Amino acid sequence: MNSQLSIEDIFLESDREAQRFRWSGTFSDYLKIVIDNPQISRLSHSLIYDAIVSEGVDSTPDGQSVYGLFKNSLFGLEAPLDRVVQYFASSAQRLEVRHRVLLLLGPPASGKSTLVALVKKALESYTRTSEGSVFAIESCPMQEEPLHLIPEMLRPKLEEQYGIYIEGELCPRCRYLLKTKYSGRISEMPVRRVVFSEQEAIGIGYYIATNPNPSDASLLVGSIDLSQLDGDRLEVAGKAFRLDGEFNVANRGLIEMVEIFKADQHMLTTLLGLAQEQLIKMDRFGSVYADQAIIGHSNEGDFATFAADETSEALKDRIIAVQVPYNLRVSEEVKIYIKMLETSDIEGVHVAPLTLPSASTLAVLTRLAPPIKQGMSLIEKLRLYDGQMLSNYTRKDVDLMQSHQLDEGMKGMSPRYVMNRLGAIAAHPDTSCISPVAVIDSLWKGLEENVSLDQESQAKFVGFVEDSVKEYTEMAIRDVQWAYEEEFDKAASMLLGSYLNSVLAYCEKIEGKKNETRRKRDSSERDMREIERSIGIAERSKDEFRQEINGIYQAWKKKDWEFNYKSDTRLRAAIQNKLFPSRRELERALNEPRFARQKVEWARRRVVIAGRLVESCGYCNICAEDTISYVVHALKNRPVFKTPKNDVIEWLWPLHGDVDVPDLLDGSDNE
Repeated sequence: MNSQLSIEDIFLESDREAQRFRWSGTFSDYLKIVIDNPQISRLSHSLIYDAIVSEGVDSTPDGQSVYGLFKNSLFGLEAPLDRVVQYFASSAQRLEVRHRVLLLLGPPASGKSTLVALVKKALESYTRTSEGSVFAIESCPMQEEPLHLIPEMLRPKLEEQYGIYIEGELCPRCRYLLKTKYSGRISEMPVRRVVFSEQEAIGIGYYIATNPNPSDASLLVGSIDLSQLDGDRLEVAGKAFRLDGEFNVANRGLIEMVEIFKADQHMLTTLLGLAQEQLIKMDRFGSVYADQAIIGHSNEGDFATFAADETSEALKDRIIAVQVPYNLRVSEEVKIYIKMLETSDIEGVHVAPLTLPSASTLAVLTRLAPPIKQGMSLIEKLRLYDGQMLSNYTRKDVDLMQSHQLDEGMKGMSPRYVMNRLGAIAAHPDTSCISPVAVIDSLWKGLEENVSLDQESQAKFVGFVEDSVKEYTEMAIRDVQWAYEEEFDKAASMLLGSYLNSVLAYCEKIEGKKNETRRKRDSSERDMREIERSIGIAERSKDEFRQEINGIYQAWKKKDWEFNYKSDTRLRAAIQNKLFPSRRELERALNEPRFARQKVEWARRRVVIAGRLVESCGYCNICAEDTISYVVHALKNRPVFKTPKNDVIEWLWPLHGDVDVPDLLDGSDNE
């Protein structure tokens, strides 16, 4: 039984935590630490890279890197995240790329700010570990690297003997302190351990360039104490420079520049000097060395204006732009909304299981560029991007489209807008369950407030709604088909196991592997082809498909991950096609019979299906009944909405799950 935490325990633990990071000594003590571990004195980009990877790095079965830092916070951004990490990986090796501004370019709510916030948080946490320890000259407002005390002439020898690389010069404050208080005796200079903190303005700077004013340059480069301008140059520099700007704060860490291109030319020039020369230029007083990563973010409009300015050529050459587009995969978009709902104030309102997938479908459709493959529809492109298998198309088609449409995802519906519209539905006093049709309707009705949608997308919106309704219909039918089959998951697991065993035996055979001690596996060609044909795998493509599936399965086993029928979208579709009842069978089973004597079995079946949806799929009683009735409606090919005029949608299905559920048994005989 856990003992109760007392007030004294709280104070003791708090004091213990504070003492963990308190180390002080002289430069002589610090130099011994660095000689034992030269990594302690690493530069900012290397420190940030180590902070990122310290959160863990894994890979997907297809070799895509997965960074633990971003895993449960950013979704559908694997390529941009990998580019950001690779930027720091290259910079950590002191390559020229570290003299570049890392620019995150993307639409609102695409994840730019979240990405930077995660990196900053990782940096703060890492400097609180022994591996990420950072030491600085005592009382330096720029958390100065103590190794800057080493004279220039001794540095090559130190690197040759001990592998200690030193870059940079003392700031004016520390130079003045060394001369006046310690008479040049560097061994006596006090050193302490520092922990980075954005709130305490240590190692992490933050600047919003939304009010450009040349006089605000001190916010970046630090202010000057005008009362200390008397004396020789060293004294003036040591006393007058406050070193309290955001560039000074960010020394040895990073600075985040928000809306970077809204800054005036003077500030951008100052930024160029920091990026290119690692110097903070002070008006009339020379410059100060600084080592920091510069991460800016902007929208495309401001960047286009900046790029068109011929006077900005030097800074343009110092920028590495990483596009952070909206996510283009429905399954990942759902994760975004689940994450956002965790911190929302939508309480007491149930969200139907297919509501977020339906909203995600509509949002992603607005972001997709028209397919470049002849004959492909936009909804087919959406499915391909989400990993689904389509006849006549492969994953190579996805790679081809993405390589030719580099700006895809830079426009479209914002996740924030979707959440706003969900909130609008939830705020209605009569709402107890948000249905998929209701959220699609809300996204359409609030179109005017969605400033991220251009006129072209708005003009196509009715088509997006139509496709979203079709996708919802397909998802609803699949859910009801699943609930119709008793112990579907058990049957699916057995079918998957049989198929994987057959595939493994087949692959071993065609690869010429012979091992008499290996357990013999029965490769059933007929059964394999029956599954593969259901998802459009042609005879000529079966070898490639089986080898790919086997490779994925073996990769999952190697990582000790559970591989089930949902692990691969193609196998899931194939198994569902194999085990689900046909739509005709489902319609006959769910359609209310004419005669009372038939209603007993019909009522029992409907109650069982609704119960399974509630117990196993996250439905409530309202949306379970609504979904079953909707599926019956759809299977009869009845329309869900109509458009009597352009840009007008009239729904032919109740928006809030208030369907008229038929009496399961009315006691009458209509024979």
